Amino acid sequence: MEKGYSFKKLFWSYTFCAIPLALLAGLLALFHVSPVYFNETPTYGFKGFIVSILFAPLFSLLISAANWVVLNCGYFLYNAFGKIMKRS
Repeated sequence: MEKGYSFKKLFWSYTFCAIPLALLAGLLALFHVSPVYFNETPTYGFKGFIVSILFAPLFSLLISAANWVVLNCGYFLYNAFGKIMKRS
Protein backbone atom coordinates (compact mmCIF):
# COMPACT_ATOMS: atom_id res chain seq x y z
CA MET A 1 0.00 0.00 0.00
CA GLU A 2 1.25 3.44 -0.85
CA LYS A 3 1.71 6.09 1.78
CA GLY A 4 -1.10 8.52 2.43
CA TYR A 5 -0.83 12.21 3.15
CA SER A 6 1.81 13.43 5.59
CA PHE A 7 0.54 15.11 8.76
CA LYS A 8 3.87 16.90 9.18
CA LYS A 9 3.65 18.59 5.78
CA LEU A 10 0.04 19.61 6.36
CA PHE A 11 0.80 21.02 9.82
CA TRP A 12 3.76 23.12 8.68
CA SER A 13 1.89 24.36 5.63
CA TYR A 14 -1.04 25.54 7.74
CA THR A 15 1.29 27.00 10.37
CA PHE A 16 3.22 29.10 7.86
CA CYS A 17 -0.08 30.22 6.36
CA ALA A 18 -1.51 31.18 9.77
CA ILE A 19 1.55 33.09 11.04
CA PRO A 20 1.14 36.17 8.79
CA LEU A 21 -2.58 36.31 9.58
CA ALA A 22 -1.86 36.01 13.31
CA LEU A 23 0.77 38.74 13.08
CA LEU A 24 -1.68 41.02 11.29
CA ALA A 25 -4.42 40.38 13.86
CA GLY A 26 -1.90 40.81 16.67
CA LEU A 27 -0.61 44.11 15.32
CA LEU A 28 -4.15 45.41 14.88
CA ALA A 29 -4.91 44.44 18.49
CA LEU A 30 -1.62 45.94 19.69
CA PHE A 31 -2.50 49.33 18.18
CA HIS A 32 -6.16 49.13 19.37
CA VAL A 33 -7.56 49.00 15.83
CA SER A 34 -9.36 45.66 16.05
CA PRO A 35 -9.71 43.30 19.02
CA VAL A 36 -8.73 39.67 19.29
CA TYR A 37 -11.56 37.75 20.91
CA PHE A 38 -10.51 35.37 23.67
CA ASN A 39 -13.35 33.60 25.56
CA GLU A 40 -15.82 36.00 23.93
CA THR A 41 -13.95 38.95 25.44
CA PRO A 42 -12.36 41.55 23.18
CA THR A 43 -8.65 41.75 23.95
CA TYR A 44 -6.45 44.68 22.97
CA GLY A 45 -2.84 45.66 23.49
CA PHE A 46 0.07 43.37 24.22
CA LYS A 47 -2.24 40.67 25.57
CA GLY A 48 -4.17 40.60 22.29
CA PHE A 49 -0.91 40.37 20.36
CA ILE A 50 0.29 37.41 22.44
CA VAL A 51 -3.08 35.63 22.24
CA SER A 52 -3.15 35.85 18.45
CA ILE A 53 0.43 34.58 18.13
CA LEU A 54 -0.13 31.67 20.52
CA PHE A 55 -3.33 30.55 18.84
CA ALA A 56 -1.77 30.27 15.36
CA PRO A 57 -0.16 26.85 16.05
CA LEU A 58 -3.30 25.64 17.84
CA PHE A 59 -5.52 26.47 14.88
CA SER A 60 -2.95 24.92 12.55
CA LEU A 61 -2.97 21.75 14.61
CA LEU A 62 -6.75 21.48 14.58
CA ILE A 63 -7.14 22.21 10.88
CA SER A 64 -4.29 19.95 9.81
CA ALA A 65 -5.56 17.07 11.99
CA ALA A 66 -9.05 17.29 10.50
CA ASN A 67 -7.66 17.65 6.99
CA TRP A 68 -5.26 14.72 7.47
CA VAL A 69 -8.05 12.41 8.65
CA VAL A 70 -10.37 13.34 5.77
CA LEU A 71 -7.67 13.12 3.09
CA ASN A 72 -6.37 9.75 4.29
CA CYS A 73 -9.89 8.32 4.56
CA GLY A 74 -10.60 9.48 1.01
CA TYR A 75 -7.29 8.06 -0.20
CA PHE A 76 -8.08 4.71 1.45
CA LEU A 77 -11.53 4.59 -0.17
CA TYR A 78 -10.06 5.57 -3.53
CA ASN A 79 -7.52 2.72 -3.35
CA ALA A 80 -10.17 0.25 -2.21
CA PHE A 81 -12.48 1.24 -5.07
CA GLY A 82 -9.58 1.00 -7.54
CA LYS A 83 -8.77 -2.56 -6.39
CA ILE A 84 -12.41 -3.59 -6.72
CA MET A 85 -12.62 -2.16 -10.23
CA LYS A 86 -9.39 -3.96 -11.29
CA ARG A 87 -10.88 -7.30 -10.29
CA SER A 88 -14.00 -6.78 -12.40
